[in-house]
Amino acid sequence: MKVGVLGIGKTPHKIQHDKSLQDLAVEAGRKAMNDAGVSPQDIQMLYVGNVGSVGFNYENSTGLMVAHHLGVVPAGAVRVEAACGTGAWALHLGCVAIASGLYDTVMVLGCEKMNDLATVEGTSIIAQAADSKEEYFSGLTFPSGTALTARKYMQTYGVSEEDLAHTSVKNHYYGARNPSAHLRFECTVDEVMKSAKVADPLKLYEVCPMTDAASALVLCRPEILEAQANKPQVFITATSMGSGTWYQASDTLDDAYNLFARPVERAYEMAGIGPDDVDVAEIYNSFAIQEPLGIEGLGFAERGDGWKGAEDGSTWLDGTIAINPSGGLLCKGHPLGATGSTQAVDIVEQLRGTAPEGMLRKDAEIGISACRGGPGSVGAIHIYQREG
Repeated sequence: MKVGVLGIGKTPHKIQHDKSLQDLAVEAGRKAMNDAGVSPQDIQMLYVGNVGSVGFNYENSTGLMVAHHLGVVPAGAVRVEAACGTGAWALHLGCVAIASGLYDTVMVLGCEKMNDLATVEGTSIIAQAADSKEEYFSGLTFPSGTALTARKYMQTYGVSEEDLAHTSVKNHYYGARNPSAHLRFECTVDEVMKSAKVADPLKLYEVCPMTDAASALVLCRPEILEAQANKPQVFITATSMGSGTWYQASDTLDDAYNLFARPVERAYEMAGIGPDDVDVAEIYNSFAIQEPLGIEGLGFAERGDGWKGAEDGSTWLDGTIAINPSGGLLCKGHPLGATGSTQAVDIVEQLRGTAPEGMLRKDAEIGISACRGGPGSVGAIHIYQREG
């Protein structure tokens, strides 16, 4: 499979009371079209990833709304929803649309505006991405459910809270250098340990913020990009999706591992590479424990060892593989529908060599994004390669 990335765009990731959901989507979409050098009339299909506009913004039919305000009418437009994996699922559909030969040029856009409601209202909407009647109304939230996973990991592999705190230290080091990140400050292991408990053993610096943002990509047939030698030659060479468990209370470490391990096996085969070939990765980490779990599921470390790279430096920018040089969700924030598309934009910036100073993996040729959603329900893998 080979799909060209013709253009990318994203808004700042932060609380944005001065902009509507429509404003964010249009800003990211126009940036992507300008970067691609195309007009709205060139977009033949629009896939809009959005999780909660009905609850967060009192708006529905988000895909159609974005199509109108971006000016891509009469192109087809549809809203895509798959919990926190929504943006990655929209990207998958865009890749399939190009790879099938049905379209020449499509846009994938993720958007979410979460901060116009009180936190308790926002978290209630987020809880609907799981079995809210069975778990949320019984007191099990996403933080507390993930805390159970963290506790299982610590007990199974003999890992301490201090060991896991290095993941937040690494992410915040790079988040402080990311001009688009929601949280921009460095922290130490001691500061992570002293930050407020959210759900034992998870602490505040190990949890992502709720964020307003949008991001977009213009995808095309490979021949279209190859004919423009002045443009960065970055292609998506694998897209692989999977599903998993629906309940955090009974989610096992095997379930968490397989959420990425199964689809990434297909992705590596599709791209004709292995984990040792990857230079840079963006791995979902709305909670810090999900980063080592993702590292292991993608084959970058043995099970139980995924946390070690943040401590010994092997997953830092100049390590064996750069993991989350953007600061990850811990610093960028987690704008549900835009998270997967922002991961893609960040990897493309790495392969183009245009990522901001201090978070650029030099000479990166192969990147991967891994997004998850729901209690453990969505695993979404994309592989990117630079040519020339």
